[in-house]
Amino acid sequence: MFSEVKFGSLLFVLGHVCLTPSAVIWDENRDCPFSNPSCHCVNQFDIDCSGRNWPAVPKAHPVQWSYRVINLRDNKFTTIHSNDFLNVNVSAILLDENSISSIRDGAFNGLKNNLRLLDLENNNLTYLPKELETLNNLEYLDLRGNSIPSSEFNDTIMRKIGDYLTTFYFGHEQLDQWPTTIRHFQQLRQLELRGGSMLELPISAFQGFEWTLLELSIKNTKLISVPIALQNMHSVHTFYFDDNTNVGDAGILAPAFAGMVKTLRTLTLENDGLTDFPDILLTLQEIQNLSLARNKLEFVSDASVQKIASIKLTILNLKECGLDRVPGALSQLTSLQDLDLSNNRIFTIEGNDFQNLGHLINLTLNNNSVSYISDSSFRNLSALQKLEMKNTSLKVVPEAVRNIKTLDVLDLRSPQPMIECICGTMTWLYHYFVQRHNFTIYGECETIEGGIENYARQRVPAYCV
Repeated sequence: MFSEVKFGSLLFVLGHVCLTPSAVIWDENRDCPFSNPSCHCVNQFDIDCSGRNWPAVPKAHPVQWSYRVINLRDNKFTTIHSNDFLNVNVSAILLDENSISSIRDGAFNGLKNNLRLLDLENNNLTYLPKELETLNNLEYLDLRGNSIPSSEFNDTIMRKIGDYLTTFYFGHEQLDQWPTTIRHFQQLRQLELRGGSMLELPISAFQGFEWTLLELSIKNTKLISVPIALQNMHSVHTFYFDDNTNVGDAGILAPAFAGMVKTLRTLTLENDGLTDFPDILLTLQEIQNLSLARNKLEFVSDASVQKIASIKLTILNLKECGLDRVPGALSQLTSLQDLDLSNNRIFTIEGNDFQNLGHLINLTLNNNSVSYISDSSFRNLSALQKLEMKNTSLKVVPEAVRNIKTLDVLDLRSPQPMIECICGTMTWLYHYFVQRHNFTIYGECETIEGGIENYARQRVPAYCV
């Protein structure tokens, strides 16, 4: 129905909402407010009216049942009229991916105390709808992709919804000033700015929620550095700063992170024009999850990794960084549990790669040109459970897999199957399956129709052993 991120946010916001008492048994024919089969009640929690190309919100008839969400995304709505939701008792409304330019007074009649989440992403709004100030318990508001200038974030409306709002997403490519009225959001926990032509943010940008904000996302902007305004943030544990391509190495300013040194756990600096691990990592000693994906690192030196060697880093993403080999320096990161090296230019795995990574659980090497893996590889991966090597140049299942005594899943799927399933290269795999009953391989054979696992489990004992 919608993205995993939004679904997760939806469950978080609505986790404590009291729906119809469980003693009442739901009956679709009686309790669904829509008789049109194209707009149906998926279950006793969700109503799905998405992707119907409707020009207007469908009319509902009154029912006693309370629902969690109505999904109206990806239609052709241009206006939300008065009483459009009068007979729809829900806590969340998804209106993203429409063409809404107007929300009339009374649009949310009947929901003023119930509505907790409103998603208006990617519409045509150019102002902050006055009707928002009638929503007494709104916690989540998504306005991303609407061309609302900073002057249209009305002070009165922002002050009113700021009493309850905990999640706010906004921004568009033409946004040229920071809306100062955000200071009214003094309960804010999650904030995302996506897009904008601003080169920098004012020092007071995050005033009003310095102690409440937990998660901050700044993406697809023209910023030339990490905003110094961040130095006053004292509770942020997750910071996504991605696709800000004008930043570069010089734009990762150490003073900006001053307030987050002891709180920051997750940091992503994806596609920010970096060529090295930033020096700020030397001071962020609580980081557990780090992503430098889609930066042109090309080579990862011992000096680079030394910046995070003393951190108990558990997740590292170096996807699409131009790497042509597995960085040997990664052996310093002995706490790693999840490593992603996908979409690089790695073509061999040598026996001394992935040394000292005894806590690694997931290793992802998808979309590399790997054609050779030494039989002595993976010897030290004593905790590895999942190995992904989708869409590589491998022609045989690597025998180095035998060195992993804990492996549960090996994923070799590819749009064009290349694995040769013949007795000479697959007999060892049959014996591995005998030892590892719960082991699973995903992928197809190139030499015979069928899956790799089926060949090893069924055909090898029948024709090869």
